[in-house]
Amino acid sequence: SIIGKNCKIDKSAQIGPNVSIGDNTIISSGVVIENSIIMSDCKIDGGLNIKDSIISANCHLHGDNKDKTKKLFLLGEGTKISL
Repeated sequence: SIIGKNCKIDKSAQIGPNVSIGDNTIISSGVVIENSIIMSDCKIDGGLNIKDSIISANCHLHGDNKDKTKKLFLLGEGTKISL
């Protein structure tokens, strides 16, 4: 995995193999990321389980993923999603 500068990743988050996280990105507690590209200045929270995704810069993903199902995203710059 590749982690950019000034990222804040909660210690309970799981960053799996083949993951690239851009600068200034915040990954909150319980988030799981596998085989994905997260570009700079993103925020991901709510315990989301992200796999095989590309998330462009300045995106905010918020969710309540109690069932822990894996989500696949292909998001353009500046997208905000609340699940």
